[in-house]
Amino acid sequence: MAKVGKKYVQNNNPLIIMKLAIDGRVLTHKQITGVERYTIGLIEAFDKIGVPYDLIIPSIGNRYLQHFWQHIILPTKAKSYDILFCPGNIAPIWKPEKTKIVVTIHDLSFLYFPSAYSRAFRNYYRFAMPRILRISDAVLTVSDSEKQRILSQYPFTGNKLYAIHSGINTEFLSCNVTYEKGNYILYVGSLNEKKNFQGVIKGFYNIINKIDCKLLVIGGTSNTFKKNSKMRAILQEIPEDKILFKEYMDKKKLVGLYRKARLFLFPSFYEGFGFPPLEAMACGCPVVTSNTSSLPEVCGDAAYYVDPYSIENIAQGIYRVLIDENLRKTLIKKGLERVKLFCWKKAAKRILEVFEEVMRNK
Repeated sequence: MAKVGKKYVQNNNPLIIMKLAIDGRVLTHKQITGVERYTIGLIEAFDKIGVPYDLIIPSIGNRYLQHFWQHIILPTKAKSYDILFCPGNIAPIWKPEKTKIVVTIHDLSFLYFPSAYSRAFRNYYRFAMPRILRISDAVLTVSDSEKQRILSQYPFTGNKLYAIHSGINTEFLSCNVTYEKGNYILYVGSLNEKKNFQGVIKGFYNIINKIDCKLLVIGGTSNTFKKNSKMRAILQEIPEDKILFKEYMDKKKLVGLYRKARLFLFPSFYEGFGFPPLEAMACGCPVVTSNTSSLPEVCGDAAYYVDPYSIENIAQGIYRVLIDENLRKTLIKKGLERVKLFCWKKAAKRILEVFEEVMRNK
């Protein structure tokens, strides 16, 4: 960890000296999802470009007690810093008098897909979010699409809201791309409602007799579907050797799966950014994804788009990309170019500019 108080130089121009603290609460999580990847990616980028900071991590492992830590202990510890950067979709609901707060809001899914969360979780965020956004000196988000959603819900953020694209980890960018693929379709992500996991299963089921591929789901188990009688019935009709569920795995194993997949399927209803499609592209895997939220903004012309609300359209997209070799090769080529636009170092430098602007507005 770098020591605070040094001067960071960008393009030969010294920035304002600042004491920076970073909220590292999400780094205690065992499950690595988008918020954790974002935090890790930025911290590594800050290290590479010589940004001085202190990382503040709770000593308690209980997630419920960590929320108490977030709102009481963290801001108390931040009193001696110029800026407290909270990259994990939440920040303290109060701030020390002389400390600036910069928070990254990744998405507002608790508002748009409330049934995917417990009542306690929804109520907590409905109470905390407007308070956090009001007291923060700058609010970051990860796409222009999400910026517009935040503005529509909280218009008062307009003059302090910044959209800064995330980067992609080097493990995926350094993948040895091959056009020789395995016989499986890959999905990576949680199995909650907003990810449209039912669309993944139903779309695959609709064409199971037309293709010689299995479906590999990374991010959960088939137990997720036990309470859904329709989904349970579909799973019972799919041969066991045609669908495989696995929990989250490390990046090295994930790279190998992306690299060999015939295609990557990601018909999510709602993404603030969406790391998995970019990771797949970086590993030379053609992507079939949704035409909604931030996904077209992130994937550009390097993906095949489907309507996530149409099972028939999802199935057609899978089938089209599987049978059209030229299309797959085109998507792979475009994907490898597309990912070059997303760099953690670039994102970190842009965030530093926001920090500097916040400091100037003291």
